Amino acid sequence: MAKCRLDPAVQLAEDFRRGRLSRRQFLKLLASVTAGAAAVRYAPTALAAPRFSPRREIKPQVLVYGGSQDIPTIDPSDRTDYSILAVMRQMYDRLFRFEGGWPQPVEPGLCEKWGASDDAREWTFTITDKARFHDGTPVTAEHVAYSYQRTLRAKKQRSSLLIGLLDEKNVVAKDSRTVVMTLNAPYGPFDRLLAFLEQPIVNMEVAKAHEKDGDEGAAYLVDHEAGSGPFALKSWQIGTVYEMEAVPDYWQGWPGAGRLAGIVWKKTEDVATRKIGVLSGEFDVADTISVDDIEEINNNPGTYTTTNYGLLAGYLKMNTQQGPTADINFRKFLAYSFNRQAFSDSQAGYVKLMTGPLPEGVPGYDPNLEPQYTYDPVKAKEYLDQSPYKDGGISIDFVYVSGLDFEEKAGLILLDEMTKYNITVNMVPKNWPDIVGACTSPDTGPHIGFIFDQFPPLADTWFVEKYHSGSWDRPTGGSFQACTFYKNATVDALIDQLRVTVDTAEQEKMVKQLQSLVSSDAPDVPVYVMGNTLAWNERVKGYVYFGDISVDFWRLWIEEAA
Repeated sequence: MAKCRLDPAVQLAEDFRRGRLSRRQFLKLLASVTAGAAAVRYAPTALAAPRFSPRREIKPQVLVYGGSQDIPTIDPSDRTDYSILAVMRQMYDRLFRFEGGWPQPVEPGLCEKWGASDDAREWTFTITDKARFHDGTPVTAEHVAYSYQRTLRAKKQRSSLLIGLLDEKNVVAKDSRTVVMTLNAPYGPFDRLLAFLEQPIVNMEVAKAHEKDGDEGAAYLVDHEAGSGPFALKSWQIGTVYEMEAVPDYWQGWPGAGRLAGIVWKKTEDVATRKIGVLSGEFDVADTISVDDIEEINNNPGTYTTTNYGLLAGYLKMNTQQGPTADINFRKFLAYSFNRQAFSDSQAGYVKLMTGPLPEGVPGYDPNLEPQYTYDPVKAKEYLDQSPYKDGGISIDFVYVSGLDFEEKAGLILLDEMTKYNITVNMVPKNWPDIVGACTSPDTGPHIGFIFDQFPPLADTWFVEKYHSGSWDRPTGGSFQACTFYKNATVDALIDQLRVTVDTAEQEKMVKQLQSLVSSDAPDVPVYVMGNTLAWNERVKGYVYFGDISVDFWRLWIEEAA
């Protein structure tokens, strides 16, 4: 039986040691964490998904969530980011769940049991017969197969990690409860890859009924849902507020002592507004809290914060195809010019600084990677002198998400450094959907964008999404993950080879080589792994950290103080 290891108490102890928590706060939060950890359930990889039921009667209430980011689409075959995934987990079911803890355990969702052939090429998934879409239609293997086929046909960002590994024709519903996927080459962790890809299973009849010009319902499903998850869409106002209501008789039940009646996600770009919303009681939970606000929230009666570290990694992504950053020496100049320690100080130490393309925690991470770009003005000047811009007199845009103060601070650190070289940095705040749109093409991509990535703890997934040219040089355009527009034929070929290599020792060699090759080209500046900081009203219960910026609303409930 596979178990997950969850120890947020370690993070609490570290925060207490560093003076971030008072003794009273530490003991209170430790008790809460201990209680939450006891509620985590573990599932074997070949048993039916458990059906949960509330242990006692607690009146369901609507939870109001202050989200830092918009939710521009909920089309199951389009793209992903933290806000899209956070709500789609609630409206759609997937083959697997992984939100039970950190590190993330793979647990049954729609898939009751699964297995692979000896060569890890043919994978068979048995689908539950209990699930129903929100319109009452049974969820069958045909819907599962169609959902994967639809995504592979769309050839958008959500398909990036499947294309080349799995072809549309090789996803087959053998009967109403059995799906077989035959891979183009062996891939041992395919079940984990599917779990982390989170393909939503869509009601194919709804998608087909709303098809326009062969889009398989894509335009309709931008702001409508056709899922079977624990919540159904109620109201959807893109750019403002998003509402979901609970499905009381959800087929998999509810895992906590209670459940929510619904969710209201309020887009709140301004970090101060999110803080005020929590302190005033307007928000029950808010994400992406500034380190400057943690103490105030923790000292306020009835509210507190949690900070956990997963694999959310921030990079200064440089456009390698257009503008000054197309020059490799200028990129290396920028890499040696960014002062990571100054940035860490600006975040009160709530950072894990990075040294290369992969964050620590991804298998194959090389702590001794060469080259590494530490702050070094002497080396920076050497590379600037080898570029066409040694005398300065140019300007570059630093694009960041409006309202994210930590991204702005990184830009200001770089701006200050660039004044030494007669280079102007234009600070350009933008809404997140506008940044995503700009990243579809090198012609519109920013010179530098502070962008965060988070992929499965599988090294090949990081390289495919971020550094394989096929993730941006394609008819449907690129993604924010590939906003460097990096293209190196040697790297592309090695990534392709890595994905079909089964020998562990060979995989390790390739991952190490890829890190060195990418770092030598400096398509980005790896900055840090960001702590996922949430602010809470104490009446919210059931939170389990699973490596994400947001929360799994299915596990939460609201319980008023006695």
